[in-house]
Amino acid sequence: MCGIIGYVGKQAAGPVLLEGLQRLNYRGYDSSGIAVLDHDGALAVLKRSGKLAELEASISDPPAGRIGIGHTRWATHGAVSDGNAHPHVSDDSAVVVVHNGIVENYRELRAQLGQAGVTCTSETDSEVIPQLMGLYLREGADFAEAFQRVLGEIKGGNAVVAMERAQPDQIYAARLGNAGGIVLGVGEGEMFLASDLPALLPHTTLVQPLENGQWAVVSAAGTTIRDLAGEAVPFEPVKVNLDPVAVAKGPYKHFMQKEIMEQPRALSDCIRGRARVNPAGVSLEDVTLTDDQIRSLRRVLIIGMGTSMHAGMVGRFYMERLAGLPTDCDNASEFRYREPLLGPETLVVAVTQSGETVDTLGAMAQVRDDWGAPRVAVTNVEGSEAARMADGSAIYLRCGPEIGVASTKTFVASMAAMYLLACRIGQVRGYLQGAKLEHAVEALMTAPGIVDQALAQKDLCRHVGRICRHIGHILYLGRGLQYPVAMEGALKCKEISYIHAEGYPAGEMKHGPIALIDRNMPVIALAPRDPLYDKMWSNIQQVQARDATVIAVGTEGDEELASAVDVFIPIPACDPLIAPFATAIPAQLIAYYLATGRGADVDQPRNLAKTVTVE
Repeated sequence: MCGIIGYVGKQAAGPVLLEGLQRLNYRGYDSSGIAVLDHDGALAVLKRSGKLAELEASISDPPAGRIGIGHTRWATHGAVSDGNAHPHVSDDSAVVVVHNGIVENYRELRAQLGQAGVTCTSETDSEVIPQLMGLYLREGADFAEAFQRVLGEIKGGNAVVAMERAQPDQIYAARLGNAGGIVLGVGEGEMFLASDLPALLPHTTLVQPLENGQWAVVSAAGTTIRDLAGEAVPFEPVKVNLDPVAVAKGPYKHFMQKEIMEQPRALSDCIRGRARVNPAGVSLEDVTLTDDQIRSLRRVLIIGMGTSMHAGMVGRFYMERLAGLPTDCDNASEFRYREPLLGPETLVVAVTQSGETVDTLGAMAQVRDDWGAPRVAVTNVEGSEAARMADGSAIYLRCGPEIGVASTKTFVASMAAMYLLACRIGQVRGYLQGAKLEHAVEALMTAPGIVDQALAQKDLCRHVGRICRHIGHILYLGRGLQYPVAMEGALKCKEISYIHAEGYPAGEMKHGPIALIDRNMPVIALAPRDPLYDKMWSNIQQVQARDATVIAVGTEGDEELASAVDVFIPIPACDPLIAPFATAIPAQLIAYYLATGRGADVDQPRNLAKTVTVE
């Protein structure tokens, strides 16, 4: 949820930066700051925890200078404090940086700095970036060399913006992965940059976004862009159409495609400010359950419909593994009519991206009126009916509008929200403590980067869409945490390509579905290296014995599986609890390319509505 703004040109930078931060307010934040360089290299860094008004009130005299960078932060590493707010500077104040994303290997980099005699003064992962750059400058590198070297060392999806006091006329900016964007804006004798297009539109409509793996040197006189290998990239800004739909869709053909590709950022936005590594813990600002209520829980029930129910099925694993509570997941429309046994010791978690799904709302009303059980809504819409039914106790997904009818980014964000809730409950109950809690939080922090890497396999998914678009049936198989993802993949296929598909637990295959398998029924097997990998291998061999085409989604480097199947789609190695975030991506992309290959209306499939408000 962090916001970035930068300016170099003929105006005083301070007011431009503060105005830009105001326009990024909608992203939410817990601290803010600006850094302004004067022409003689004098650096002013001003930052405050709390709302932007507190930063503005602390500035009695705007700093001099016509170049600067600004930031709004959601805490992930370290507490909400002035010292942990951005911008961050190197220990010799030669380098100043603002940063979006998560430096996944910050512990190793901080240890490397310590061995070199550099002490970090904040608790953040971000500070390693300016400190490493400052170290490399002292070792003789120029700023471009130091910047590029650090980009090659940090892991994860990140956006980095930096200035050097010795060059008070240039801003360096980079984008690594899809978890955070940078857009460059061209003015008359001035340049702007921001994490979001709306922050630039008051000043210019001539823009160019940085792509993954690109970095830029921005000055009032001109801009150069290079890739990570140092090769020049053309700077060709384009005039943006101010039509709201065109701006929202950006360079993508469909909203669904856009929403699939922005999932690393959606995950980052959902996690940021809620999960913290140092000290390890989870805080959920809108969940009103007291610690005593949490300690009294003996059971969790998750309800939802469609994609939300599949996310809830993954959430069931998280509740049992991380919170230590027996958990069920139920279809909300069936739950309403089966006279379930509930009480005040059962937490009901309602998952609904719109917050207006009629069956889920009906189920929540029963829970409230008949059993008085505590309730939490997982929803993308603040102030929705679901949040009100939960008496305001909610985890908001922070995904922004999801225009495509077939949910994608709200699926992965819903899984992340339930992971966070499970960690919070486990933390309060004492089930998840110490190294176990730290590992759980750090694993979730890797999810945006894992998803970003999985998105790189879109060409293989396009190939699957091409070879399967004329068939009539597809079987999706998964075990454990992958079974709900198999169901979600099959649902996506049905929703937008109109191909009949079923998602099954692979162990159930021999109890019926195996009778359908032949060379005309491709099987998509979700087979990451997890505790059920060997059993999944056996199921794949049973499918192959029936001459089916097998498309396997497996862990990168699994050469045995790759050589045995017809198409192998690799995903990054990761903690088994995080693997559903990775395997969901090929499932979504395959459905998308099946649909586009068949000429279907991807964003508005027939007979479907984004929000189901009737039974």
